[in-house]
Amino acid sequence: MARTGSTRRRVLATGAVTLGAAALGGIGGAWLQRLSDAAALPPPAPPRTLLDDASGLNPTPVRGVAFAEAEPDAAATRLAPLLRRIAAGEEPPLAVSGARHSMGGQSLLRDGWALDALPLNGIAIDAGARTMRVGGGALWRDVVPALNAAGFSPAVMQSNNDFSIGGTLSVNAHGWHANSPPAASTVRRLRLLTADGTVAECGPGDELFGLVLGGYGLFGVILEAEIAILPNAMYVPDFASLPTRDYAAAYAERVVAPVEMAYGRLSVDPGSLFEEAVLGWYVPVPETRGTVLPLPALDTGGMQRLVFRNAAGSDTGKAVRWWLEREAGPWLAERTSRNSLLNEPAAVFANRKPGSTDILHEYFVPRARLWDFAQAARTVIRRDEGNLLNVTVRDVRRDERSALAYAREDVFGLVMLFVQEKSAAGEERMQRMTRGLIDAALDTGGTYYLPYRLHATGEQLRRAYPAWDEMVATQRRHDPKGVFRNGLFRRYAEA
Repeated sequence: MARTGSTRRRVLATGAVTLGAAALGGIGGAWLQRLSDAAALPPPAPPRTLLDDASGLNPTPVRGVAFAEAEPDAAATRLAPLLRRIAAGEEPPLAVSGARHSMGGQSLLRDGWALDALPLNGIAIDAGARTMRVGGGALWRDVVPALNAAGFSPAVMQSNNDFSIGGTLSVNAHGWHANSPPAASTVRRLRLLTADGTVAECGPGDELFGLVLGGYGLFGVILEAEIAILPNAMYVPDFASLPTRDYAAAYAERVVAPVEMAYGRLSVDPGSLFEEAVLGWYVPVPETRGTVLPLPALDTGGMQRLVFRNAAGSDTGKAVRWWLEREAGPWLAERTSRNSLLNEPAAVFANRKPGSTDILHEYFVPRARLWDFAQAARTVIRRDEGNLLNVTVRDVRRDERSALAYAREDVFGLVMLFVQEKSAAGEERMQRMTRGLIDAALDTGGTYYLPYRLHATGEQLRRAYPAWDEMVATQRRHDPKGVFRNGLFRRYAEA
């Protein structure tokens, strides 16, 4: 079903997107300074300095901003004095951030220090070992081209390139990679700056390793990670349209070796909401594996953005979007490289209307319960009049590394993107709908993803993550002075 022509991803709106760049701006022209020398503290933030995350709903006053250095050892030397002062009670705690694409304050701390890890951006590729050593602040948009030039590709990353390596590992992200656990499964070694200001190295089998992966920056700063990589290849796409009730069976039948990447979409057309699905999968061309392939210039939106954003405004727009996804997409698809699929920004889809924002959700359900969850979720979304733009279905295999795993068995992840009004009423509606969707996931044996809005009740969080309280106790053992904190910890561990 593939053909030559304009790529499908340039014509159709694609997967769920995480919106906007890190908002390191300040109200009233706030400005942020780097550390002046290795022993000095960064200056306090000017009055009214606010940081925000991708939601645009978390304007957060901060004590100051500390910037990492490019080299891991230099970054540790620069940051250690601040960590020691925090441990001594002379400064407030610190939240670690990268691209700040989370949506619930996971990378922010009210009146605390903010660490900007983005300068930690080194990349070194070991072709023989099929690994890369990469700084925690490096962005995938820089990593993917570097790998591409050497004939390699990330083993697991999100489906867009806007995120940092440290952020990916801290939320234990996943993407379109078929039959694969989350990103933690690809990590070989970590170098960390710990709460007492010392540098630690850890790997599989070490307690700290599983705590940091999916640990939301609460166990240290990821200075550097050694991560597995794979040979790049050209892929041939194929697609199937089917009822959602048949999706799990179709996935098991079609997404088998040699398929390497796959995803699904569910209908956002109000007339067939969640009832219809499209399954797409990609098969590598063997003779292209490991070769240096062209990496097209990043797409800036165009028609793709127009179709996607038009769906936000009307039921007709959603119906058109779904028709294009189901009918035109397979016909327009063409061969593409693995890296081309991964090297696309989410920011081109950003909501530019000042009165609203786009909010991500994700729910993980056992593969056999996908249709049960879809029916329950449809009821909740219709009840609460959720303005749904997109649903992407991803395969996530059991995670055996993260202490706070969301994939405790093989699951489908359903990434949903909603438009929310920036108002008290909009926030109330979103919270009510989110709690209803979390209940639907829990009732089907599933869970929800923690990087987004902190709308879950404490009881819902603990049902979804039975290891939460143990993780909190372990965090306090590793960080007894409370050096590392963020909005997630404050909401559910200190409330």
